[in-house]
Amino acid sequence: MFFGTVLLAAIAGEAAAQEPFYLPVGDLIPGSGEGLADATVYAPGMRFPIEDGPAYPNSQVYRSGGYMGPPGSQCDPENYAYPWRDNYCEKRSWDMPLCPAGIGHQGQDIRPPTCEKDVHWVVAGRAGDVTNIGSYSVYVTSVDGQRLDYLHGAVPTLQVALGDAVVPGQRLVAVSNNMGDTPTSIHLHFNIRQDIGGVGVAFVSPYMSLVGGYEELMGLGNSPPGGSLDKADCASLVGWAQDPDAPEQSIAALLSFGGPMGAPGATLVEVMADVPRDDLCAQLGSCAHGFEVEVPLSLRDGASHEVHVYAKDDGQGAPAEVALSPGSFACEPPPLPTGVRRWVVDPESLAAWKLSPFWQMIVAPEAAVAALPEGADLPPLPILARSPAAPDTTWLIDQGTRRPVTDPAIAAAWQLDLEATETWAPELLMALPEGPPLRPLPVLVQGTGPKIYVLDDPLCIPGEEEPSCATNESSSGAEEPTSGSATSEDASSSSSSPTPGPASAGALPPGFGSEDGCGCRHAENPGAGLLVIASLAWRRRRRAGQERVRRT
Repeated sequence: MFFGTVLLAAIAGEAAAQEPFYLPVGDLIPGSGEGLADATVYAPGMRFPIEDGPAYPNSQVYRSGGYMGPPGSQCDPENYAYPWRDNYCEKRSWDMPLCPAGIGHQGQDIRPPTCEKDVHWVVAGRAGDVTNIGSYSVYVTSVDGQRLDYLHGAVPTLQVALGDAVVPGQRLVAVSNNMGDTPTSIHLHFNIRQDIGGVGVAFVSPYMSLVGGYEELMGLGNSPPGGSLDKADCASLVGWAQDPDAPEQSIAALLSFGGPMGAPGATLVEVMADVPRDDLCAQLGSCAHGFEVEVPLSLRDGASHEVHVYAKDDGQGAPAEVALSPGSFACEPPPLPTGVRRWVVDPESLAAWKLSPFWQMIVAPEAAVAALPEGADLPPLPILARSPAAPDTTWLIDQGTRRPVTDPAIAAAWQLDLEATETWAPELLMALPEGPPLRPLPVLVQGTGPKIYVLDDPLCIPGEEEPSCATNESSSGAEEPTSGSATSEDASSSSSSPTPGPASAGALPPGFGSEDGCGCRHAENPGAGLLVIASLAWRRRRRAGQERVRRT
């Protein structure tokens, strides 16, 4: 025996350690001809045609022991080592319309695990019928007309007869050096022959099909991701996802609401499965693979809904549905928060504010919506401003008021781009009356009609009557957060552990929408001139914003 057991085990381990285990398709030994860089997998899902690994596709002619190769034996260790090397289109006299030279080698030569003949089995790569048995060849043709050829097997070891139906992995013949009257080296010559549009029936490159089959046989290359949907109820959707090819790395989970991924009408949401979970540490070898997502407000409507969960492959593979998926849930609608309803005037405004009816909208009876007092329309897009006098304070310019944006968590929940904040002159900014701070989370509401509203606190605009707004004049005009601003403690109480969707909209935090007075205050006795200038500046920016929305 050429290889001992220890050496064979070491070589098998090398396949798992080396990345990649093969050289690029079309990369032939220099001087052996011009290869074809065709990465097409002509036989996807094909079973590797030698029963056990490791195996070593490479040239029989231009390697050691070959008549055009360097001195040595066909059994030299260098012939039984990675990486693989393509030899489709290698110099030969056969007509080959797909090869750059028009002639060449029809397939790929493959050395078995050891340099022993009549020991290692050739197996069927695809299901089909045995359509030819020659003096050293077996052809198997599949129902689609594709033919796989297996050459140089030992006739005495033949396991099939002409006309037999075979399945993938079924033994055909043992690898040998049979080539009729002229022995060759110990190898399997493997071809794929099929109809090619514009060319006709021809031999195609088998290289990448062999790569795929070998990855499956040896556990190399890309492995499918996995995971589980552990819980699906009105509290949250809980599960985990992991890619075994990158076991320490967190990957994304895909949640498809209303049907499987790709189904008509289904809504697909991507979240990171990066929440540490103690129970996963021992099970998976690493911990940060969990996800927890709140049920979207729009699906809290009393009806039963289905969710399919998939683990997203970190490499090039397709997402894989996790265990216990799909799940289902049926949640009663939450009560409407108090406040005023502000009309989102068109789809462009909805998009400009990055509001999500799927995650953030409560669908309520029309009478309940109509019972809410109506506030000012939502502006066509958010405008943020700060003054050089207080650069750390950001204000949202909203219908002629300035609303403090003091908490980064609230800014993130509303998806406000703080980097896009404009710089205003202090006298213009301070001339605007101060409105209430933003609520911790945006919540939309819709009745049976088409109008979508944002639930908000009244703005308390001077000179405008709003029944729900109790104007509270303040003697202070300093550019500071109001006493009604959300504190960091408020923000933490409004952030629950489940991920409430891309726009951070989910269950309503404690006290959300309560009205302990308006929480508004105005600048101290702004001069009439400054107020007019500030209003003109706000209207100018508002028109510019409308124009930007129309152009996008």
